Amino acid sequence: MYKLSQLAEDGKIMFNGNEVADTILYVNGDYVRKSEAVISVYDSGFQHGDGVYEGIRTYGRKVYRLEEHLKRLYESCYTLGIEVGKTKEEMIEIVKELIRRNIDAGFHDLHMRLQVTRGFKVQTGMHPTLNITSSSIVICVDQKPPIFNKDGITLVTTWLKRYSPSYMDPKIHCCNQLNQIMAACEAIRQGADEAIMLDQNGFVAETNSTNLQMIKDGALILPTIDSQLPGITRATMIQIAKQLGMEVQERNVTVSEYYNADEVFICGTVGEVVPVKMIDGKKIGKQVPGPVTEQFAEEYKKLTESLGVSIDD
Repeated sequence: MYKLSQLAEDGKIMFNGNEVADTILYVNGDYVRKSEAVISVYDSGFQHGDGVYEGIRTYGRKVYRLEEHLKRLYESCYTLGIEVGKTKEEMIEIVKELIRRNIDAGFHDLHMRLQVTRGFKVQTGMHPTLNITSSSIVICVDQKPPIFNKDGITLVTTWLKRYSPSYMDPKIHCCNQLNQIMAACEAIRQGADEAIMLDQNGFVAETNSTNLQMIKDGALILPTIDSQLPGITRATMIQIAKQLGMEVQERNVTVSEYYNADEVFICGTVGEVVPVKMIDGKKIGKQVPGPVTEQFAEEYKKLTESLGVSIDD
């Protein structure tokens, strides 16, 4: 089977001229190095993207909001009829052990992708009756500090629409992300960092990988969750706004409202809180990052220091 180690140069995995950390992963019961991790090409995740995942970050020796992530993971699996095969308590222990091993090996700034697929198929074909094993559980761990430029990113609006529940409920955090990948390709073609995806009615849903918020006249304004993932970091932004005594509006929002916002920012586990400086070539706000965005980022940092499942308990 193909292994990442085959790309190694003098025993090192290189990307863009930098050495990639050979972290420790969990693959169906085994703890293996990233360079040696493999899974069957007949796995449902590879064959059809038939599975769900969660992106989870650690801060020090704590796994941030692990319970919330697992709740969403198990709900998505239940919706798709995927038997996880592990209780939430067992999954927590697996995650804690995995993070302990990585920290003990000297890795830091850890971000993991916990993925559960429907398992292996006896032959190609999308029908679930072809599956002959229980679910596959793979936890990829990368040494990956928060992505995106905290000085501000640029967005473009893509013609690609975010799925509505009529087609594929975006509340299912599924592994099949072609919809968002195509939008990301559009952003790259236009020299932007992310793409804004609209819903079927032309209102803003989210970006191709994050939730999108705006500040206007002292209020936090967010699109409804009709056609977007109800992000855990998004919920944290609402929590912070209420703690600060701010008005919170969850409603249909148009792109033109974002153009004229006082501040715009994206948020997500992988990037935290990131200001937006330009949308479709239009500059946003008077300064980037804006004062409210900076305050949200500071409050979020405090939460990452206080919340989380300790790997030492």
